[in-house]
Formats: sequence, C-alpha cells, structure tokens
Amino acid sequence: MAAEEEPTIGRCAIAQMLAESGIDTIFTMAGGHFLPTYHEMGQLGAPTVIAARHEQGAGYMASGYALVTGRPGVVFTGAPGPGVTNVVTAVANAFADSIPLLVLTAQVDRRYVHRNILQYCDNVGLLAPFCKSSVQAVSLEEIPNLVATGLQLASSGRPGPVHIALPQNLQADTTMGWQTLAATSSEAAEPARRDVDAVLDILSRAERPAVLAGHGVIRAGGTDVLTQLAARLGTPVATSRSGIGSIATTHPNSVGMLGFYGTDAAREAMAQADTVLIVGCAMGEQTTFGWRPHLFAENATIVQVDADPSQINRIYAVDHGVAADAATTLAVVAAKVDEREPWFTEKPARTSPQNDPAKGLSAASLLQALNRHAPADAVFSADIGNHRLWVCEQLDVTRPDGLLQSCEFDAMGFSLPAAIGAASALPSTKVVAIAGDGGFVHTMGELRVAQDLGIPLAAVVFVDGALGILKHQAEEMYGDDYFVDLGPMDFAALAAAMGVESRTVGEESQLDDAVKWAMDAAEPTLLAVTIDPDEVFPPLRTKIEQRKIDLLGTK
Repeated sequence: MAAEEEPTIGRCAIAQMLAESGIDTIFTMAGGHFLPTYHEMGQLGAPTVIAARHEQGAGYMASGYALVTGRPGVVFTGAPGPGVTNVVTAVANAFADSIPLLVLTAQVDRRYVHRNILQYCDNVGLLAPFCKSSVQAVSLEEIPNLVATGLQLASSGRPGPVHIALPQNLQADTTMGWQTLAATSSEAAEPARRDVDAVLDILSRAERPAVLAGHGVIRAGGTDVLTQLAARLGTPVATSRSGIGSIATTHPNSVGMLGFYGTDAAREAMAQADTVLIVGCAMGEQTTFGWRPHLFAENATIVQVDADPSQINRIYAVDHGVAADAATTLAVVAAKVDEREPWFTEKPARTSPQNDPAKGLSAASLLQALNRHAPADAVFSADIGNHRLWVCEQLDVTRPDGLLQSCEFDAMGFSLPAAIGAASALPSTKVVAIAGDGGFVHTMGELRVAQDLGIPLAAVVFVDGALGILKHQAEEMYGDDYFVDLGPMDFAALAAAMGVESRTVGEESQLDDAVKWAMDAAEPTLLAVTIDPDEVFPPLRTKIEQRKIDLLGTK
C-alpha cells in the first residue's frame, strides 16, 4: 500500500496487512482485545477466517492445514493471557513435529503492562521455547515485514512455528502507509557434489541396502523420488511413525513402521541391512525402541540425510552425513543408482483381531472396514492412545499427507481439529478423524465447527471406556489399574446436540454398512464404535517391557 493523504487507523491497517500478506486462511478463537480488528477482517472478507471453539483447537486446525498444504498454517489468538496459554500445546506440538505455523497472539496495551492489567502474560517468553522466532511488534509499519519473514522462517530448513505478539494499542494507532511484502521461498538446499558422490559410492558397494524414511521426506516433497529410489535400488523402506506416507504402505518395497509398535518386517530389514540410508528421520525414542544400541547390524554402514545438521550423528554414529534437503538429495541419488533386484522380500504382516466379540469389536476390524470403504484419496488423522497403535499398522496410507498425527509430542485431542484444518484446505476430499473416547473429549467442541463449515468429515470414535493404552500397561505391570476408566458417554447424542448425524456400532454385522454410510456422506458424521476394552495390540508388550525398565528399574 502506498502512502495516503489521510492516516489509516490501526484496526483497518492490520486487517488490510493480513489480507495483502498472501495468507488465505486464519484459524482463530476471537477475543475482546482485538474485537475491532476482527470486525474489519469480517468486513474485508479476506483472508478466510475459521472460528474454532478453543485456542488449542485453532492451533491444531492450523497444523492440519499446514500438513496437507506444505504451507504455514496461521493461528490467531484474539485474547492475551489465557488465549495464549491455551494455544501453547498446539504450538509445542508443531515444534516437536516440524510443522510450519505462524502464530499471531493478542497482547495487552503495552502502556499498562506493569499495572496488573487484565489477562497479561509474557507471550514472547512463553512461546519462545517452542518457536524458531518469538517477537513482539512495536509499530504498525513493521507488521508486514514481520509477517513476511515469519512465513519464510516457518517453512525454511527444518520447519516450525514462528510467533508474533500484537499489542492491543496498535489498533488505535495510525499510519500514513506501509509497504506490502510478499513472503519468498528459498531454493531447497542441494547436497554438495562430494556428498552425492560419497553416497553413490557407498550404495554401489552395498549388497543389502535399506532406507529408513522420516517426516522430513514428506515435508520436503520427496515421496515420489523416494519411491523411485527404492524401486531402482531394490531396497526395503521402513518409516518412522511420522514418516508413514513417505512411501505408500501398499508399495511392494514398504516394510512398514519401525519401532515399539512397528512391524517385524521393518525390524528385520534394518537388522539385516549392510547399509542403511536414514532420510529426514530424527531417530526418536519410538522409532529406535528407546535408542536400542543394536538397532542396525554391527558392521552396517550408516548414511544420514537431514535438513537439520544437528540431527546427524545425534543418536547413532554415521559413516557419512549429508546436511541437505531430503527431496533434492533423493532425486539426485535416484537418478544415478544402478537398478537391481530386491534382496528383502518379507512383507509386513497385519495383526489379526484379538477381541472377544461378546465385549466389543476389534480395532483391526474397524480399520480394515475403513480400508474397504474410504475413498482412495481420503485423508486420515489419528489421535493419541490405544487406537493409534492399530492405525499405524492396519491403515492403508497411499498419499504423502494421508495420515496426520501428533507424533513426537503425543498430544491428545489432535485428530478432530487437525482434520478440520485439512478439510478446509482440501474441500472436496474426504477427511476421517480417528480418536479414542479419551482423546476425543479434549477437543470435541470443534465438531460444531465441522458442521458450520459443512465439510465431508467423518469422526470415528473408538469407545472402550478407558484410557486404553494406559489401562493395558497398568494391568501388565501391576495386574490392576487406577484412574484410567472413563464413565460412559453417549457420543451419538453428543453429535446430535451439535447437529451432526451419527451412528453407534457394536456388532460385526453392522460395521460395513455403518462405515460405508460415514464415508459416503457429504456432510459431517460421527461413528461411535464399541471396542473390546481388553483387546491388546501385541507389539504393545515390547513397549511395556521398556517402560518397566524406565519406570521401575526392572524387567
């Protein structure tokens, strides 16, 4: 915007700056401190503003948007103080999972910060540990610059959140004009020629190469070139939990997820490989069985590629590290490797139902029904808990953004709002939010947002009357459990109260019809499925043994 003869009041200026920034959607929980700006944004009609029912929900919506678009999700908390503390979990989750967010928070009138002013909180200090940058705007004129550089920084290198606090008094300030700035995107960091040559040399000498792919492959847009490399090199590809989707789970070279709840095929492929190419994977606790010393063969050659140099050599000693973009590196390597036949042919097995039909359905049966009836391009989100152990093994994921999760932070309540954020970016795509009855209640109010938007979202709730994963661990460790049982809740009635159509399923004979109904619906639906509360996912026992060591000091 060029300078004008008459000054522009701050509330109008901020609304116009956001409209001119290139941001197309903002997820928010309105607050009185910025009511004037909300009014102006509503009058402008751009960007699109989606009103959540809670700031945490707004943050997860922005995360879901970011995960399916690759662009920063934008969340705006209209209230300082509690509005900001409510969004912290979503921001911390984005930081842990490398999700690009631009976090805009209201701040109190800076003139009265030291007068016990209502709802004051040090937003900048509170969010700093979970953001790549956390700053406060001091003038109207610098907001376009802060927004543009914030969007750039959020997406660059290892993605993550960027925070800008906006003091309330800026709305009453005036400006004679500002410079509109468009966020720019930098070229992906290419690997050095010597690194490419070194990786090609290592792979040429490998007899049993394997790939371990993480979330970095997806975020870099490297799924196609990873698949090409796997096919040419004949290599099995295991993924981390957040890396599910980096290669289609149905692809012949996919051996499934590695880790506590992973497949035997993935574990065996890593153990037998004489060369392992780790790409965009942080090698966290879940993936490595609690940083197991002998995750790989004793004399295996390890190559690690990561956009974040601090990840290389962080857990396991590598023979060659490449600090570069995952997709760019994979593309260069895939184009030059010689074709060969696969050396590892074991396929990942799926656990059969472990339930007592008299007590409820199997999680495996429900997920296989979803595989049968969900559209090929469906996007799923999964919450935290017992159900997700089954999801990571059983669900067919054939698109890079096909399974949205809170992985490294393990934050309950993620799936429903993340699905709403994804659906807002992909309006014609079926989105399925999968949650347990323990996690769903954390953000269940956002179901009304899905109804308001009229998006084709199916909320599938696994009802077992407990915090299932904790129940199973406690019973295995102590033979008893405390504080994990949940009182009965009529989820169908809850959905009806929000105007959402719903069904409750408790028998195998009802399952296919109910899942098909939910998948075919053009409006939001809720499907509550009674799961056998005593059904244990067998690989959970591996994690329980590790928990005994960590928590009790004994096996």
